[in-house]
Amino acid sequence: MGCNFSLQHYSYILNNALRAGYEFKGFHEQISENSRVIFLRHDIDVSVSMALQMAELEAELGVRSTYFVLPNSPLYNLLEDEVIEILIKIRNMGHWTGLHVDLPNTPLFKNVTIEEATNILFKSFSSLVPFEPVISYHRPTRDVFGLKFEFFANTYENRFFKDIKYLSDSKKNWREGCPCQAILEGKYQQLQLLTHPIWWGTDDDILKVGEAIIESREREMCNYLGTNVSPFRVMIK
Repeated sequence: MGCNFSLQHYSYILNNALRAGYEFKGFHEQISENSRVIFLRHDIDVSVSMALQMAELEAELGVRSTYFVLPNSPLYNLLEDEVIEILIKIRNMGHWTGLHVDLPNTPLFKNVTIEEATNILFKSFSSLVPFEPVISYHRPTRDVFGLKFEFFANTYENRFFKDIKYLSDSKKNWREGCPCQAILEGKYQQLQLLTHPIWWGTDDDILKVGEAIIESREREMCNYLGTNVSPFRVMIK
């Protein structure tokens, strides 16, 4: 099978992992050093609905993964009913959810430490949406690498990032090539595999993907204005 970013190929990667004897574990779970494990992670930077289709595919295969939600995303609102409903669906399939922290774009926390800011965000949002005690950082800086917390796991701790293999599809590109064959061969004893739902099952033209996301968000904003502010009713699409 040719390597690409279709959902069909994503299914192929997961099936290869199962054939190679990997277990899919959460970052909050205890594992033994000798176990063959994949920590499968999804950072939801753009769209929870795109994440849902990946979660459904995984559930059909009996695979569990962790979905990290960005609380200050300009593209979706963590407190919208539709977003919460999708996250609950994902959790009901057996997956886990965690908090995706974007510290540089959270000016409220400029004068506190990374640990303090992360604690505030986690405590605030975990009281509204159920999260496992795990966090990932959006566009991480060196400051968060190796950082350990008392009450929750950081996906960039050494045990998940330095001590085991780490692979990411960042910018719709596997830097070391598609991992499908390496996973099938069991090349890595333990592996953190990061994907971004925006890249999977979408147009190969990245600019078209961006345009579609903007059009969708624009339609939502027009409908919101038209529904809630009467002079803007003509904007409803």
